[in-house]
Parts: sequence; structure tokens; C-alpha cells
Amino acid sequence: MRVTPDSDTAPHIVQVVGGLAGTAYVAWQTNAPAQGWATYLQTFTTAGGLIGSPAQISTAYGTSSVWPGDTFGLATLPGNQIALSWGSANNGSSTSEIYAAVVNAVDFQLSDNPTSGSVAPGSSTTTTVSTTAIGGDTETLTLSASGLPAGASAGFTPATISPGGSSTLTITTTASTPPGSYPITITATGAANTHTTGYTLTVTNPGGIVNGGFETGTLSGWTASGPATGVTTSGPHSGTYAALLGSTSPTNGASSIQQTFTAPTGSSQLSFWYNVTCPDTVNHDWATATLKDNTTGQTTTVLPKTCVASSGWRQVTASIVAGHSYTITLTNRDDNHRGNPTYTKYDDVTVS
Repeated sequence: MRVTPDSDTAPHIVQVVGGLAGTAYVAWQTNAPAQGWATYLQTFTTAGGLIGSPAQISTAYGTSSVWPGDTFGLATLPGNQIALSWGSANNGSSTSEIYAAVVNAVDFQLSDNPTSGSVAPGSSTTTTVSTTAIGGDTETLTLSASGLPAGASAGFTPATISPGGSSTLTITTTASTPPGSYPITITATGAANTHTTGYTLTVTNPGGIVNGGFETGTLSGWTASGPATGVTTSGPHSGTYAALLGSTSPTNGASSIQQTFTAPTGSSQLSFWYNVTCPDTVNHDWATATLKDNTTGQTTTVLPKTCVASSGWRQVTASIVAGHSYTITLTNRDDNHRGNPTYTKYDDVTVS
């Protein structure tokens, strides 16, 4: 990277290669009257901190002529850029020019491919973890994975690499690993630098929906998120229990439950029942449901955003393909407005 020399005070924008943390060096020239030009080198981090005083790299006069506080400003901008702005030196009695800016980032980049995978309980999946060296980085990197579901393990072959190398990550599940979608964090740890990348593991349910009638009295088999999720015995569609998302008191935001399953042989349809109480408007509160085909990557909104004062029990059906992996997500959204809480019951989620 190079900045064209000039003597004005306008900021100069410099692109930081890769946007990685490292050390940048800015050289400039300054001309004290009757003493000629001298060149100085200032070191700073790409995060914006100056390192020490500038060093004189050509002989002309004493090194005390230019100081960080009165010669040079630095700001971090969006898009991995830094702004270099020039100020006066020697109390305004000399002219100065920015000469060049160079980033020396000794680091590495980390990635994985593919970034997601689906397995049935008891099976395994793999991804390739790759690194790219920046600035000649040669440190040894130790690989690890976190966020694994119960009963799952991770192994790297090889377990340590150098920047520029790659490794195969194998994630192995057991028969007891619960279905669901799990964000896995892959970490490469070196003596100087550490980076992470993400992988999404989907564990399917080979036997269709688990606890679709919520008759366990819990949300077992489902992954819950949001401010209010649970079960209720008040007016289920059938049996004793139904899922209850939201509350008779205001809640803030979306409450959801989801389950990942594999459509069994011979199945072609998913269905569920919902009962929404929404005294607000669909602009603020709603019930909704989506079905993602993990095999094809396509997501379908099977229940568009719905808000009615009292819907009663209504059925939703959607086509599925036997052998495909799916994730069903059931949601209730309330805007936390006092006096009109929205809540939704879901029940009898089945495949046939």
C-alpha cells in the first residue's frame, strides 16, 4: 500500500490487507528550515494504537523533531480501512509529507468446507478445515471443536497444523445423540494468534416427529428458544397436553420450538394444529411456522404470519419427501405491549 506524497492536511485512506490484526508502518518525510529532509518511521497497530515514538530512518537532524502527538492521527473505518491524517510538526515551522504505509500482519485465516452437515444418530460427518498463512506465519496451530451435542465427539486428522495446512474434522454421533441443529465452533489456537470458524451439525430423527403430541408433559424432542415456551393442559387439541408459546401476560419477542427429523419411508405429509389468541394486529404480533428441507436447502412458510383474536384449533398440512431431512419451526411473536398479549398453542405434529 502506498500514499502519494503531498503536503496537505487532508486524511489519506489506506486499505488494510485482509482486515487482520497486525502491525502497520507509516514512513514520512519532514523538512526543517535550513536543515533539509529527514525520513521517519511510525509504528502502530491496525486497531489504532501508536507503538512508541517515531524512529528516524535517514540522517538529517535530531530524532526529536517529530512526535506522535503533533504529527499524525489515526482512525479505524468500516471496511478494514485506516485513515491517516497529517498535522503540523515543529510547531508549524516545517513542512511534512506522508511517504508510504505498509501493513505487516503475521497471522492466518481459518475456514471450513462444507460449513454444515446432517447425520442420523449413530453416524458421522466430515468437513475440511483449511488455513491460509498471512505474512509468513509459521506458528503451530492446535485444532479443537466445541458446542457438540450429547453423545457426539470430534476428531481432527491431523490434530495440529501450520498456517497454510488443512485437517479433516470428523464429528461422530451415537444412537443417544438427540435430534436438533447444533452450532459447532472450530478453533485454531497458535502461540501468537487464535481464530474460529463455524459449522452447523444437524442430527436428524430417523423415525419421524418425536413427542409431537407433547404428551410427555414437556418439550422433550424439541429445541426451544425465546422468552416463553412450555406446555399447557388448558384446552389441548387432543390428549392432555399442548405446546404453549407466549403467555397470557405480555412477552417480548419470538418464542419458538423446532425439531429436525427424517421423513420415514412411505410418508408424504406433515401436519399440525394451532390455536392462536392475538388481540393485536399482524403488524406487531403473530403465529407462524416454517418447514426447512435440509436435503435441498429450501425453506417453506407453511403458516404465514397470522393474528386473529381467537382462531380456535386449525390444521396446517405440508408435503414432504420420504428420506429427506426436515426442520419444523413453530413460532409465536408478541411485542410486549401491555393489555394485548399474544400466545399460540400447537399440538399433534405428525408425519404420514
